[in-house]
Amino acid sequence: MGNRRATPALSAALFPRDAWALAALERAGVVAASFAESVKGDPPEWIAVAATQQGAAPADVAAALAKAAHVPVADFTRIEPGASHFVPENVARQYHALPLTSSNRSIGIATANPLDLDAEQALGFVAGRQVDFLYALPGELQQRIDEVYRPEKSVERLVSGLGTSATLEAVGEEAHVYETGAAVDAPVSKLVDATISDAVHERASDIHFEPFDQGLVVRYRVDGVLREVMRVPRSAASAVVRRLKVVARLDVSDPLHPHDGRASARVDGRQWDLRISSIPIARFGEKVVARILDPESGIAPIDGLGLWPDELAALQALLHRREGIVLVTGPTGSGKTTTLYSALDHIRTPGINVVTVEDPVEYRLAGVNQIQVNEKQGFTFAAALRSVLRQDPDIVLLGEIRDEETARTAWQAGMSGHFVLSTLHTNDSVTSVARLADLGVEPFKIASALKGVLAQRLLRRLCPICAVPAEVDSLPEVARPPADFERPVRLQAAKGCGNCSFTGYRGRVAIEEILTVDSQVAEQIARGAMGEPLHAAARRAGMRTLLEAGMRRVWVGETSFEEMARVVGHPTAPAAAEPGAAAAEPRLSRAEAAPQVARAEPAAQPLVLVADDDPRMRALIKTILETQGLRVAEAPDGIVALEEARRLHPALMLLDMDMPRLDGLGVLETLRQRLLGRSVPVIVVTAQDDPAVESRCIEMGAEDYITKPIQPAALAARTRAVLRRVGAST
Repeated sequence: MGNRRATPALSAALFPRDAWALAALERAGVVAASFAESVKGDPPEWIAVAATQQGAAPADVAAALAKAAHVPVADFTRIEPGASHFVPENVARQYHALPLTSSNRSIGIATANPLDLDAEQALGFVAGRQVDFLYALPGELQQRIDEVYRPEKSVERLVSGLGTSATLEAVGEEAHVYETGAAVDAPVSKLVDATISDAVHERASDIHFEPFDQGLVVRYRVDGVLREVMRVPRSAASAVVRRLKVVARLDVSDPLHPHDGRASARVDGRQWDLRISSIPIARFGEKVVARILDPESGIAPIDGLGLWPDELAALQALLHRREGIVLVTGPTGSGKTTTLYSALDHIRTPGINVVTVEDPVEYRLAGVNQIQVNEKQGFTFAAALRSVLRQDPDIVLLGEIRDEETARTAWQAGMSGHFVLSTLHTNDSVTSVARLADLGVEPFKIASALKGVLAQRLLRRLCPICAVPAEVDSLPEVARPPADFERPVRLQAAKGCGNCSFTGYRGRVAIEEILTVDSQVAEQIARGAMGEPLHAAARRAGMRTLLEAGMRRVWVGETSFEEMARVVGHPTAPAAAEPGAAAAEPRLSRAEAAPQVARAEPAAQPLVLVADDDPRMRALIKTILETQGLRVAEAPDGIVALEEARRLHPALMLLDMDMPRLDGLGVLETLRQRLLGRSVPVIVVTAQDDPAVESRCIEMGAEDYITKPIQPAALAARTRAVLRRVGAST
């Protein structure tokens, strides 16, 4: 432990607990010469805290005191979960110490007073190991002690100020009651309820609870895109997962296998269904995904799906069949089930027998016999379909063709006078034929029963409130509309506003690639043709590709070119068309698209948003931060600061108090009312040297409070310290 010596046991009311730190800070030049005089009249509990309150950079204070005590600076990103078991909470709080690491012989303990020999001896006796001290600032150390020993406090900070309107309930069969930690579970229940309520208000379709080395990341999928809204400390992460598994009737004692369950939530008086699944993640625990379903949402009519007129006409023509098979293909989340139910609702009549085989049943349809698959009990899609065919159905909706047995049974149904609707996971309509052949269906059977394939994707619609006009010249040459395009060209681009949560998009629209199997296409399939020959035959039959369908939406201003390229891919120059073929469409080049996607990824350096109405102050702060390798965005008032925070999701915000339209306190209050805003750390930088204002800012969630005029070195150090604490250091 170096050349440390014990500090005399002096009264905390008369002397600071780290009285030795005063001389150490003066020698290191971290505090001014007048600092000693300022603390004599009213001695603080901690010299280190007083030094940071008077403008010293926390990182400089920690480094100077660690050096003086001959110990390392504590790294709170490397806390071993089992280390705290060796030191009871009351002992840790008494000596203001937190175990970080442990071995058979020693234990690493963070403390704000590493020269306290009595504490070293007491902690060593309790832990039964040699104590290796590390230095930590008192404020951060207290927060970490709460997170380790009282995780409910850190959870309560996350949900404080949130209006929780969700009540989470278990559904289904009764399950075993599992023992949980009541002290943690109460605030965790509020946190989970608040998250679900917030996700519903944000129109999220899924909530992802993803473990990582420092806790749990919470992300919403809104309009098909994931965005991070919150990070739960590691000390409470397992309780959040446990809470979700309990309400979904999942086995909390088995974290090594995947589980699926259901629950319900009541938000603002409305009932919402939740599909909850968990999977083990190597090293970090379990990932849980909750899918949010609205049981009151009606099935959209087929002409209300937003299809282009020729897409709607082709789909209706396929649905007029009374035998054969029609497939809808696309990745998970591309709207296949919604399209199938709209199609089923369009063709069902009281005079026919309609049966669905699903896993799970997502929509309830009056007059339709809906069957739930149960794989665990051996009631598979194939088994259910064989049973259904004995019930003389006219129309069968099969949730998915996923194996050879199901494919063969579906084809037997389609070739024996039944009309089958189903889904398949392929990239486009033409490759569905290859997928079916891979599942063991003979080409001649595919040709005889397959009537059509719809490849589908969902594009985000531009927000009608904030979309801005764009020029045709902004498109690549191969993506510009033809001269004979049937509608007026009205290009638009995304901007972002409160209506769309500053994403620039609100809602989604489907695009379709519809392959109608006519005699020529059927002949190609029967011959075993795949790839380009089959694609050419489909084009001659009138098929438009997903790229063409997406570009039409771009040209009329429904979506942006960037959104279309994100979902479908970037167009390249078309190949020459075969004689008699339809006009060749721009082709996709995934290899060329990949570098563009890579360039769109966020830069590695953290982004700091500077909100100040003084342009000179913004320029000064920007210069200081850019010398630290940080990226900087600016906001001239409080309203713009909120808009930029929601649009850019910065790693940190530097916030002035006196700003037009909305002051700093208003910005802080608005940010902390929503989970998305609560994830933005804030440092207040202001001329108001008022302890009352500082206390209020800290209570509202500000990470730090700096008074003007600013000291460049102190600002840089404090910024780096906050970024390290939130896991976004450079």
